[in-house]
Amino acid sequence: MRKLLAILFVIILFSCQENKEQLNLTEGVYISNVTIISTEDGTYSPYIGHLVVEKDKIVYVGKDEPSISGTFEQIDGTGKFIIPGLIDSHVHLPGVQGMLPNHIEKYPELATKFKSQMPRSYLYYGFTTLIDLGGIYEEDITSFNMEKAKPDLYHIGYSGAAVANGYPMNNIPIEYRFEALPNFIYMESQAENIPDKYDPTNHTPKAVVKRIKNSGAIAVKAYYESGFGHMKGLPLPTKDIMEELLTEAHSNGLVLTVHANSFEGHSFLTDIGVDIISHGLWNWEEYKDVPSDSLPIEIKNMLDLQIKKQIGYTPTLTVIEGEKALVDTEFLNQPGLKKVVPKNLLEWYKTEEAQWFGKKIFSELTVEEIHTMYDNVQGHAMLALKYLSDNNGLILFGSDTPSGPIYSNQPGHNGNWELKLMKEAGVSLNKILASATFNNAKAFHLDSSLGSLAIGKKANIIMMAKNPLTDIEAYDAIEKVVIGGKVIKREDLEVKE
Repeated sequence: MRKLLAILFVIILFSCQENKEQLNLTEGVYISNVTIISTEDGTYSPYIGHLVVEKDKIVYVGKDEPSISGTFEQIDGTGKFIIPGLIDSHVHLPGVQGMLPNHIEKYPELATKFKSQMPRSYLYYGFTTLIDLGGIYEEDITSFNMEKAKPDLYHIGYSGAAVANGYPMNNIPIEYRFEALPNFIYMESQAENIPDKYDPTNHTPKAVVKRIKNSGAIAVKAYYESGFGHMKGLPLPTKDIMEELLTEAHSNGLVLTVHANSFEGHSFLTDIGVDIISHGLWNWEEYKDVPSDSLPIEIKNMLDLQIKKQIGYTPTLTVIEGEKALVDTEFLNQPGLKKVVPKNLLEWYKTEEAQWFGKKIFSELTVEEIHTMYDNVQGHAMLALKYLSDNNGLILFGSDTPSGPIYSNQPGHNGNWELKLMKEAGVSLNKILASATFNNAKAFHLDSSLGSLAIGKKANIIMMAKNPLTDIEAYDAIEKVVIGGKVIKREDLEVKE
């Protein structure tokens, strides 16, 4: 009997060894004994395991030590943590933060250094995938992709689907705006203010979405914005236009994401059931004077409907904080900014010339008044976000970098700031991580290749010295960034003077 058991043991052992897959690598990376943090459903069960990359794909991830041979780099992950690369689903790449075209023309060397560093700045803070929601031309995409170290880039085409003369077209002089935003939607109410050379049939929702699709976009960006500051009464899309945009986006395999930050805008878009609202709810309109710790029943009911329909909600809290930071004399002295903003540009930001935008929007306000006003608005935004988080709303990470011509929304740094503000608002750490990885990937139909650590997915990986499920400071404790299978030490992504 003992002899028989011994024979069976040998057979089973031999069988297990035979079935153990042999990974023969040619351009591999092997991360061993590391805590793996990933999800496919929003729940996390971290474990110590192993991950193997071949070229730009993950070929193994699991608890058991793999059998590998060939050419590979081995990284001892003992005491470290790995997560999927972060996805920032709301950025604007063209231009230079805080600079107008005349500034760029005046200081070309500052603009050149910024554009060269910008992709590395996103990687420095763990953002391996960006989605440009502002419209981007082929030459900008080509220029970005020519950089040696850069995140993966997705976009919405050459421009968003703005209604004619509405937001953001209104920010551009009328003689240039139609050429600058070629995917505008024709409206009969604006016919007298649209140049005759534009054929209405080329600017229906169907024609515009088709053009956006053909440009290589993954989403359609629309807008519901009646105005803010000195802008009032801007043209708005009708219900028919927005519903047709949604239908056409889906028929072309695209996502519809819409700019809105007001109670009116969120209500309108929630009723229609768009895929994503690309800003949080901070403009409470008639409820603007309600204390920031009290959620009016009307807003609660609207948020409940967003939750029921699982409409993606992008908080973009740094929009408010970024503008308020323009009157913060210490903001530009942050050590983190010195890592990702070229030194000469950082010094220029401290000059009188660079304060132009702050002076423009705050000319009639004291610093105390600015803080009071912005703190109230941000309090409302955070309360709405916490309610969504507490009640299983679909939160998507997006930083809106930059939200305007401001120097306080810097690449990568602004996203890191957004993560911390979400924690401050009361969003749990596991939901913050999911929002910037799995949730974003799934919402933008990128989950077949991004958003989690799984076999067959792209090898975009962040290694940290701290656990992001227990410490928000983990996002400042990045040690290595793996982008498309290429391992980069974080310090190699810093500004090089």
